[in-house]
Amino acid sequence: MGFLAKYIKKYWKSFSLAVLFLTFEAISDLLMPTIMAKIIDVGVAGRDLNYVLKMGGLMLLITLFGAIAASTRSILASIVSQSFGSELRSDLYKKIQTLSFKNIDRFERASLITRLTNDVTQVQVFANGLMRIFVKSPLLAIGGLIMATRLNLHLSVVLVVVVPIVALFIILNLRLGFPKFSKVQKALDRVNGVMREYLSGVRVVKAFNRFDVEVDKFDQTNEEFKKQSISAIRLMAVFSPAIMLTVNLGIVAVLWIGGYGVSNGNVQVGHIIAFINYMTQILFSLMMISMVFNMFVRAKTSAVRISEVFSQEDDLTWENGLIPPPIEKGRIEFNNVSFSYEGTSGEPVLKNINLSISPGETVGIIGSTGSGKSTLVGLIPRFL
Repeated sequence: MGFLAKYIKKYWKSFSLAVLFLTFEAISDLLMPTIMAKIIDVGVAGRDLNYVLKMGGLMLLITLFGAIAASTRSILASIVSQSFGSELRSDLYKKIQTLSFKNIDRFERASLITRLTNDVTQVQVFANGLMRIFVKSPLLAIGGLIMATRLNLHLSVVLVVVVPIVALFIILNLRLGFPKFSKVQKALDRVNGVMREYLSGVRVVKAFNRFDVEVDKFDQTNEEFKKQSISAIRLMAVFSPAIMLTVNLGIVAVLWIGGYGVSNGNVQVGHIIAFINYMTQILFSLMMISMVFNMFVRAKTSAVRISEVFSQEDDLTWENGLIPPPIEKGRIEFNNVSFSYEGTSGEPVLKNINLSISPGETVGIIGSTGSGKSTLVGLIPRFL
């Protein structure tokens, strides 16, 4: 997937700026539970209204700062992802324009359309997610772990159990999901292929009243696409509830341990509330990371398919760099030309053809079916 290097080099500054504002946004979110704990344990417990108002005002300022950072990040992310997607789509289209018929025939026409539209969109959505969710979620998860540990070391024992289990779910999600979504994209190619075939021959279908045949053909490919999509989504649907259940069990454990600590006077009520907020943030972050990995699986599949097109080299090159000498403009010369199609065991379709057509001369090419008339004509403009 080396084709991405060009876009990374071009957009890394704007991307980094968006991530910077995203970091400010995450820091603002992480400060809230700690301030709330101080309000409860100091202001409310001590009945100090001035302290409550002072810390409440601080929370409002931090919220405003986070909102400005979030808005700026959102604007930058949209500009970068849309510009990247538009340029990638344009470059892929230009690459297809440069390919020979032989190169293009290695892909189904419908597959090229899917790569140019759906696959580029998947990569673009993932790039946008990097600046919105993927970076913020780890920051919130790591920051929440640090803040929760600093807040109360005894309660953080719960995190030692919860986090590795959730990490295991995410790894399994990634390893099992990639093959599934690869099959989904191939099934989508087949659906587009059937539609393209019908639309290109719609006059023939109408003329011979073959609607039922075309409907059956489309229903079969559409049903296969549905099965592959359900299979992939069913696998993905298992992990999100599993992660949520694991973290919610962790919150229950925090309430149980915290309640026992409060009764013994070892834990403050504000610490429990703040710790639960951090646990909720961690839950949200891990859920988002799981969703981003789902996006990554789809984007990786699409990026591989796009890379296959970019990796194609034009087969129409002169052997050993030998370019034939120039001839009179408009003149066509064939000197002992032989040609065989790829995959035909080298059996020549044309053999030792000699032909000379002067400018302005009209020549008719006559022969039986399969004698090589179309091949001969296709060689003149170097289609083959």
